[in-house]
Formats: sequence, structure tokens, C-alpha cells
Amino acid sequence: MTDENVHRNIRELRIRLGMTQEEFAHAVAVTFSTVNRWENGHAKPSKLARRAIEALARRGNPRREAGAPLNGDRLTPEAMVAAEPHQ
Repeated sequence: MTDENVHRNIRELRIRLGMTQEEFAHAVAVTFSTVNRWENGHAKPSKLARRAIEALARRGNPRREAGAPLNGDRLTPEAMVAAEPHQ
């Protein structure tokens, strides 16, 4: 991740992982507004945050691997009910 393209790299990684800014923020333990500032070039990640981003890039999106919807797709209410465990 080069300093000059850090905002572009973060946005591209987040999109490739199929995550919202909020999900990405949670995954790297920062706030949504921090991710937003990174992506808009108003701030750069700290060394600690860079390590968390690199680790996320290596392991991928755990929600996607669990069969979560991709690219902002949302489950319909019917699908949510069908996916709930029956008691």
C-alpha cells in the first residue's frame, strides 16, 4: 500500500471484499468516519491500522465466506425468516 494511493487501495479492497464502510471499519477496529476519511484522502491509516487492513486483505471477508449477501445485496424478509433457525 503506497502512501500516494492509500485511499484508492482501501476503497478497492473494501469493494473487492464486498463490505460496506461500516463493515470494513468494524473488521479493522476503527470508526466508519475514519474509513470514510481514508477513502476520501483526508487521512491516512496509522501503522496499527495498516497492519489490520493487511491482515483483513489476507484473510478476506469472514461474512462472505459464511454465505452472506455480496455487493450490497439484501435478503428479502421471506429469505430472512427461512434462514432463521427453527425452534
